[in-house]
Amino acid sequence: MERLAHSDMADELAKLACSKRTWLGAFGSGRNKRPDYEIETRNRELAVLEQATADYRRAAERISA
Repeated sequence: MERLAHSDMADELAKLACSKRTWLGAFGSGRNKRPDYEIETRNRELAVLEQATADYRRAAERISA
């Protein structure tokens, strides 16, 4: 498998982060609220994905500059 470009990695990570946000919106509170440990795990995963997205975007900008 070929390595993805940094910008492509950033795009894919952003999609995964969007999915986590959607999950948190649906299950983070209210009638369908999941257990706190699941919400904490998804929040942590979201933070990791957002940080990785930002890192890959910066790397893509450095390479293209």
